[in-house]
Amino acid sequence: METSPQISQLIGSLKAPLTSGDMTRPVGGLTHDSRNVQPDDLFICLEGAAHDGHKYAAQVLEKGAIGVVVNASGLEKAGIVLPKNASVVTVPDTRAALPLIACEFYGNPSHDLLMIGVTGTNGKTTSTRLVAEILRAAGKKVGTIGTLGSELDGTPLPSEHTTPEADQLQCLLAQMRDRGAEAVVMEVSSHAISQHRTDGIAFNAAIFTNLTQDHLDYHKSMEAYFETKARLFSEYPLLYPRPDKKPLISIINVGQWEGRDLVTRARGDILTFAIGEIPAVLKAENVELAPESAKFDVVYDSGVEKFSFPICLPIGGAFQVGNALGAIGACLRLGVSKEAIRAGLAQLPPVPGRFEAVPTGGKGFSVIVDYAHSPDGLENLLRSAKELHPARIITVFGCGGNRDKTKRPLMGRLAATLSEIAIVTSDNPRNENPDDIIAEITAGMNPTNDSGIGAEIHVEPDRKKAIALAISQAQPGDIVLIAGKGHEDYQIVGDKVLPFDDRLVAKEILNGGLS
Repeated sequence: METSPQISQLIGSLKAPLTSGDMTRPVGGLTHDSRNVQPDDLFICLEGAAHDGHKYAAQVLEKGAIGVVVNASGLEKAGIVLPKNASVVTVPDTRAALPLIACEFYGNPSHDLLMIGVTGTNGKTTSTRLVAEILRAAGKKVGTIGTLGSELDGTPLPSEHTTPEADQLQCLLAQMRDRGAEAVVMEVSSHAISQHRTDGIAFNAAIFTNLTQDHLDYHKSMEAYFETKARLFSEYPLLYPRPDKKPLISIINVGQWEGRDLVTRARGDILTFAIGEIPAVLKAENVELAPESAKFDVVYDSGVEKFSFPICLPIGGAFQVGNALGAIGACLRLGVSKEAIRAGLAQLPPVPGRFEAVPTGGKGFSVIVDYAHSPDGLENLLRSAKELHPARIITVFGCGGNRDKTKRPLMGRLAATLSEIAIVTSDNPRNENPDDIIAEITAGMNPTNDSGIGAEIHVEPDRKKAIALAISQAQPGDIVLIAGKGHEDYQIVGDKVLPFDDRLVAKEILNGGLS
């Protein structure tokens, strides 16, 4: 049995921590959650918007924790006094200290894994799945971490958030390593970078999908949002290099100026991709789209080397072509063969809630459920639907409560401009009044102020009734888009989490379950 590391060993990579008490005590576990403290755990006090871990410092010591890591003045602000013999590590920022302590405790699992990170506003989940399937086709055992949860070759592993908290994330990586994983593909959210959750991870490759308006309730500006994501490509390679000293492989969508800016900041080996006329090393040609598939030729042209090969994706949506290019670029740079790339993409299972088709029983129209919950996501969804040349597009959508309010009228305008029928409903209202959210959406749908708006507009706050209304309006040749919640199987109303799955609701209605 391996000897448990001492507190002093775990804090060795921290900059000038202040210590008091016995630092030679062996650490049995790590946690930032006072509810999960076990005897011999080291407890890291995190300050959050709703809770302050410093308030529980004395309590966790009584439960058997062997020490605490605190912010300077954190205990004082919380009004907590600890026993004089307590083992206490004081740092400037416990959030920044947690991942480095966790890396040491779990033996730096990222050093033993092929690590691929995917960041961007939209496309992270699908891109993660695409890379994972390609690597599996190349014979590797692969773990994934993201919005849909965590799994190792189909076996789910418990996790929280798109990117789990740092101690949970390092524990998860260690589990995957210990169970034989060779590679891990993970979504890297801007919240995770900002909150230091992914600090300490030595990435082999990173994919930038795009940057569009989202999370401004947290980041406050698009500039701050971009700067946060850029750190994965500019700072991480310097702070957390690979043990073999190989440079980071940066796969960057240069279809917008943020991507082109990122190219000037990224370290290491850079490969660009783009849809449309923007110059890039990796492009798609001869694109053929269907509701449940996409075919194209991927063209690689670095100026020194040029080749192409055909791709067949068993998922619909024009925007998926861009996601596929990013995944292809990463795998090419990682040395995966063209044959494995083609085979991996061809065997991709449906990605839950991403342009996911709901069977309509031969009714002649299509029903698509998608996670689009930002202006760019909704526009991509609507334009992808238009490229299928439907008779009409009928869109059901809403906006989440307690989130960026400025995107609501923008999404309203998009739906009213690019749909024939737009039905505004409730999403996850959380602690906001659904009617207030709907009013802010419909403020962007006034045809008297915008000649481009031509949709027939309906308001139905009850989401189930809104989906039923959309399906009742559908005729042969139409596409019904149900946007915003995608894979989610719940609706958050106030502080309650209620069962609600757009896909199941649509199936029930299509089978005559709601008149």
